[in-house]
Amino acid sequence: MNFAILNVNIFLASLMLLLTSYLDMKKREVPDKVWIVFGAIGVGLEIYEVETGVALFFWLIVAIVLAAVIGMGIFFAGLYGGADGKALIVLAILVPYLVPRVGIYPIAPLIVLTNGILLSMLLPIGLLILNTARIISGKKIFAGFSEPLHRKILAIFLGYKTSGKPRDFQFSMEKKGLDGQGKKFDFGLMQDNFETAPGTWVTPGIPLLVFFTAGFFVLLFYGDIVISIIQFLVHIF
Repeated sequence: MNFAILNVNIFLASLMLLLTSYLDMKKREVPDKVWIVFGAIGVGLEIYEVETGVALFFWLIVAIVLAAVIGMGIFFAGLYGGADGKALIVLAILVPYLVPRVGIYPIAPLIVLTNGILLSMLLPIGLLILNTARIISGKKIFAGFSEPLHRKILAIFLGYKTSGKPRDFQFSMEKKGLDGQGKKFDFGLMQDNFETAPGTWVTPGIPLLVFFTAGFFVLLFYGDIVISIIQFLVHIF
């Protein structure tokens, strides 16, 4: 393996993921030309690596086909956006395989996918910690709400109370109660008649691509989270 070429591929993949995550966070859209540019560079590099015997052609094909099938399959199933699927495919071209420090297989896009999904599950835990800290500090985060305890607990995991007006891609979770009743939580996705005043409860709209980017860097510096968890559980039991 030529580590100089590998480092170039990793640098390009890192740059692509950071740039597209920023665009997805700001605009909720990544222009196709971004994917085309990085994909074309990746194809050129892979052709050179295969021709010079640096790349393992088998793992290259496996990674690209697997990323394409998973990326487009889950996209057409409506489970995430197009940018997420395109990210996996282009990543498979740039870094098709990478031997992790912790893990049993080298298919980088698949590890990034599973790492990203697991990291996205940490968001509710982060919101729980934030809201719990606010409650302990004496802030009345449920002031004005007429809701049972179980719905307040659910809200703690799904969102937080803003200090100002909700910004772009902060989705309101509350509505005014009927007939003068207190405010109510609404956990639906349809943003009709929701509160937009300062101090509104919102849920953050963080694209999955951001978690894919985090998952890629976890792969670089640690490895496969899923395999790590399995190994830990096997060791315990």
